[in-house]
Amino acid sequence: MKRASVNQLALLILLVSLATSLAQDIEFVLVRQIMPTLPEALYKSVGSKMFSVQYILLFLEQDYKAYIVKAWSFKPTGPTFTYNIKLINPTNKKEYVYQFQGTRSTSYIRLAPILVVCPQSFRIFVNEQELPYETYNSQQQGVEKPLVGDFGGATMRVLRRTEKAFEEVSEGVSVSKQDEIFIQIVAGTFPTGGYSIEVQEPDIVYPVSGKRGRITIVGRFIRPGKGDIVTQAFTTPIKTVQIGRLPAGEYDIVVKIADLGEFFRTLTVK
Repeated sequence: MKRASVNQLALLILLVSLATSLAQDIEFVLVRQIMPTLPEALYKSVGSKMFSVQYILLFLEQDYKAYIVKAWSFKPTGPTFTYNIKLINPTNKKEYVYQFQGTRSTSYIRLAPILVVCPQSFRIFVNEQELPYETYNSQQQGVEKPLVGDFGGATMRVLRRTEKAFEEVSEGVSVSKQDEIFIQIVAGTFPTGGYSIEVQEPDIVYPVSGKRGRITIVGRFIRPGKGDIVTQAFTTPIKTVQIGRLPAGEYDIVVKIADLGEFFRTLTVK
């Protein structure tokens, strides 16, 4: 991650934490568009191959939580639409609804990054897609809190090989038929060794007669068992799967890793 992105994210967390600490006796809610552009690798994702919400959990405290959320909807044709971000208080069912205009980017209607700060118990929706509900547990209660690298968690990346290294392919960016494609699965960062990712051979269906292609990867996430001898050092389990060169067309990428999550992407090859 670039140093500028780190500084922006750290400052944002500091300002939000300060605001929530000053709002002890009121129901503090903040939803607004933000300018910082953060690397795709920091985001987790939830949704389907047609609609996806990406999010970063900035912090989760006893009283408040904060996220950066963005989204995309695959709509090759038609007008843009308005995204709704809805927060629901589970106690009194009160709803807070905020609207943001989507913008077209090739075949996608995108929602720019939004900062969401709300009480810890609130449910958060982007349109009809709910963010995974995460419960606060204090360290004093003896609950193990997994660590994640660079404020991010489990994620899936699409890479292409360049002359000297690998380059990440952002969502909505097309690749060439001559590009060597790889799919990388990152589990996050954990305080010890003993974690790994196992996958089967990818199942690739090429586009035919205007139909979309599909790349499916299935696997499982392995955690250390009780009594296992592991290294006492931070580790980031990563699995990189070689896909190779692909014929032109649009592909749905589906990665299902048991005990880790499901990841969806689309990829255009020209």
